[in-house]
Amino acid sequence: MVRTVFLACFILLLTIPAFAQEDYPRIQNSMGYANLSFPDFGSATGAISHHSGFANSTGFNLTRTLGLENYMGIYGLGGGVTLISDLFGGKATYRAAKVAPYVLAGLGIGYFTASTSYGYASSSSFATRFGAGVDIPINDSMAWKVEISRMNFHFQTGTSAWTNGTNISTGIVFTLSN
Repeated sequence: MVRTVFLACFILLLTIPAFAQEDYPRIQNSMGYANLSFPDFGSATGAISHHSGFANSTGFNLTRTLGLENYMGIYGLGGGVTLISDLFGGKATYRAAKVAPYVLAGLGIGYFTASTSYGYASSSSFATRFGAGVDIPINDSMAWKVEISRMNFHFQTGTSAWTNGTNISTGIVFTLSN
């Protein structure tokens, strides 16, 4: 009798962690394409143009709905000017069966570099970001991401001290830890 009770308690003890687990990704990393509407430094007028770039975001999900995210983007802005943005913020996700829509906001820095025939120059600026997106699961460890966000940089162009643009990014999300 004692052995049976001891064995039943031992088996019950082994199953307790399974009851406590929630099914959501803990760490995610995505890489992909980004397109930023921003002034074109290659034109004399500085008109708004679409600039292609690379986007990488790493997310740490603290709960099923709330997490932290670091977004890094590299864009060629024309005329030898490159923008490297790094923004850290929060993310709120609604995890449904087929999709995971989310909203995000963050603060960070924009680092502008210019390489011309006259030499090299660089400048950094305060940056903000807010937007929304959706993750569409492909399988347990991958998803497809589509995101639209507004990025603002405290960088003087024209008459305004703030320059902003709409960023559209897409890519593959890899789940690193469940």
